[in-house]
Amino acid sequence: MKEIHKSTTVGVLFLLIAVPLLWYDFRLSMSLLCLGGYFAAIKEVSKYTTWYQFATVFMAALLLGLSIEYPYTHLPYITIVVFFAACASIVRIVFFNTFSYTRYPWFEPAALILSVIIWVVGNIIFKADWRPWVLPSPVIAFAGVLSYGILKDEKQLLAATKGGYKVQIGKEAPDFSLPDQDNELVNLAQFKGRHLLLIFVRGDWCPGCHMMLRTYEKNREKFKEKNILVMAIGPDPVGVNREMVKKLDLEFKVLSDEGQRTAMVYGVQLSEYDNDFAQKYEAGIPLPASFLVDKNAVVRYVSRPDRVGEFLNPALIFPIIETLN
Repeated sequence: MKEIHKSTTVGVLFLLIAVPLLWYDFRLSMSLLCLGGYFAAIKEVSKYTTWYQFATVFMAALLLGLSIEYPYTHLPYITIVVFFAACASIVRIVFFNTFSYTRYPWFEPAALILSVIIWVVGNIIFKADWRPWVLPSPVIAFAGVLSYGILKDEKQLLAATKGGYKVQIGKEAPDFSLPDQDNELVNLAQFKGRHLLLIFVRGDWCPGCHMMLRTYEKNREKFKEKNILVMAIGPDPVGVNREMVKKLDLEFKVLSDEGQRTAMVYGVQLSEYDNDFAQKYEAGIPLPASFLVDKNAVVRYVSRPDRVGEFLNPALIFPIIETLN
């Protein structure tokens, strides 16, 4: 881990302090520390999207259940409740290769509803005092807000991509001139003679985009063997992209399309976008998409607009790459 994940590390410290409190029966203090650890880790999930955050979130949820229910005299229903609420909050990011942005939109609402049902029924059956009612509620409430945001996001992404993108397979890829993370101007024409994979991302705030960029970084050598250069394009300024490249340890260029004009030309831009979890840009927001451009600047692959984010799996592109050479 090249950079200390400050907020998550604070969360881990909270959990380390919380565990001994169980043996001294300071269970309320333990519960509050577990809640602090949970949200400290959740705060950085969108920034780093690593197993360090994921493991801390789930551990905090399970310890929160333990602090409320110990010593166990019945089914640990509160532990199950906060586990399902945690699943509704981060499982999509943990298994983004499977879920992407728009697949299985029912998962978060289903996990949330199951969590709420067990929470209410369990508290009634076991005649719970105030703690099982109150202490899990922030975790459940956060899962509810996030589930709503995911459903809203999925609806907008699918509506925006219904007609496909402007740039189609077999057409010449539109040229552009954008600064990379080192503020050096890059244009498409200078890469004629080499295949190019363009990845449009929504910005540094987007956890799915982080997962996407890391996945392509891991496969960078495979692309290099096929004479393919990977390049990302996003709406953030040069300075933000520079920090993202450093944070994610990327070897390829990330171009700054601040006015989103290039995204507009390629047809991967949503001028009106409403989601409280997303960073707001004046021009709107780019759609996650990829375009494989051959050495003659002809588009040979376009990610499926009806399955936004599916191209996170590079294996979908490798068979097409074989035909290029």
